[in-house]
Amino acid sequence: MADLVSGSLAAGTQYPLKLGAALLATIPVAIIFVIFQRYFVRDAAAGADKG
Repeated sequence: MADLVSGSLAAGTQYPLKLGAALLATIPVAIIFVIFQRYFVRDAAAGADKG
């Protein structure tokens, strides 16, 4: 990923390759969020209670 951002792969811009790498890096995080979303929301709501 760092090679893509620095542009050291080749001369010129390679936006499709960079966007593809960014998408592949985002997919696992999105899947984990969707699976554990109910726990994130429940824990956030429990921490917001004033007692």
